[in-house]
Amino acid sequence: MTLYQQKWTSKAETRAYHGEHLTENRWQAIFQSKLEGVAQLDASLKGEQTPTPMVLQTFAALEKRLDFALYRSMFASSVRQARKYILTKHVKVNGVTILHPGYTLKPGDVFSVTPERVLEALGAKKPHLKESYKIDKEQVIKWAQFVKEAKEDPFAAWNSKTEKQRQRSNALKGKLDPYEFDVESLVTKRISNLQKNMRKDLTQRQNEISRKTVLNNILSIIRSNPTSITSANFESQFGKKTSTKCFQIYELLGAKNALFNKDTVKDTDLKKEIEKYFPVFKDGKAQGERLEDTNSRKVRQLVTEVRTEYLEKLREDFEHSSKEPSKKEIVEKWASNLRKHPKIPAFSEIEEKGEYYLSLPWQKGVWGRKDASKTYFTPWKPRQFLAPFAVLPKHIEISFPTCHAVYLRDPVARPGESEVISPFSQDVHERAYMYYVRKGM
Repeated sequence: MTLYQQKWTSKAETRAYHGEHLTENRWQAIFQSKLEGVAQLDASLKGEQTPTPMVLQTFAALEKRLDFALYRSMFASSVRQARKYILTKHVKVNGVTILHPGYTLKPGDVFSVTPERVLEALGAKKPHLKESYKIDKEQVIKWAQFVKEAKEDPFAAWNSKTEKQRQRSNALKGKLDPYEFDVESLVTKRISNLQKNMRKDLTQRQNEISRKTVLNNILSIIRSNPTSITSANFESQFGKKTSTKCFQIYELLGAKNALFNKDTVKDTDLKKEIEKYFPVFKDGKAQGERLEDTNSRKVRQLVTEVRTEYLEKLREDFEHSSKEPSKKEIVEKWASNLRKHPKIPAFSEIEEKGEYYLSLPWQKGVWGRKDASKTYFTPWKPRQFLAPFAVLPKHIEISFPTCHAVYLRDPVARPGESEVISPFSQDVHERAYMYYVRKGM
């Protein structure tokens, strides 16, 4: 090719990537022949010096535009999409909505995009309902088969799952925990988590139990069946040992006590009556009425004893239930808790509604359409092949959690590199620059 043909070809190749949506006349109006770079400070020193690729700055003028800055910041998947977000009022610069894609950014400008649009740009494609239905139907069938095999032979299913996890871990060179499904580690983890949660619940329940709550619980049991009360009615909650004292409280209150009738005495009135037995004290004095007859004092004493024994019962129940289970019990309990998923209706029925119920251990909601109102894959996941294009510029500081970015300065060339991101070599940019600086001559 002649030199002009080389320049024209290089210009066509680079323009297909840099600002392909701009007309040639528009680009030539933007083009700046003066290329900005940073001089090498040790140029006077002897030895080999790294050259500065100034010609890679040919298209640096485009990087100052708002639409290009959005694309470089990975707030949009293309410059055209960035333009769309700007024109639909989803982009702000320094807190002001900008409607011009060609807006020139200045050093220090802060620009932002509506987070929902960033999720759309970087998120995986939303599948069609028919595609989701096909995948979910297959998942339900495979899950039902796995549950059936696990219930028939729990240890075989458990070992198979463990082996698959180990193979996967080896394939990923140990990036995953190789003992995630191992019996030994899982037993330890489950026991530790179980005891931790139970201890937390025990502490919370003990803190909530007062003499008022104990008396309220006793009255609630009586009110649920006031005609035939025996000590056995209290055993399920307070235990056999304490149930006798609960029955004594019932006798002291009187079998015909009006508090036992839940139709005539509301919960608010019951609360007021309980406060007569255990009023709030302030400066050593009871606030409100306090019953001082013999029966009332005996009720208070018995309630205090019941509370003490009830707290002891809770502690004993915790110690009994927190005993370490065997490996066999863990695996068998795991298998017994597995449940098959209901069959998904025919697609003709689902097509009318646009959704269906799905709740698998690894997935809640329709595959890729957990929130059908969104325009991207939900729950959100990054789109495929995102990594090769994830090149963050040095002249822009980006905050993905807030979808904000700061335009620090105009991109410059440095010794050995240029801050203008481009897939083309220095030779191609050199001929493209020659084409534009001589105006095509």
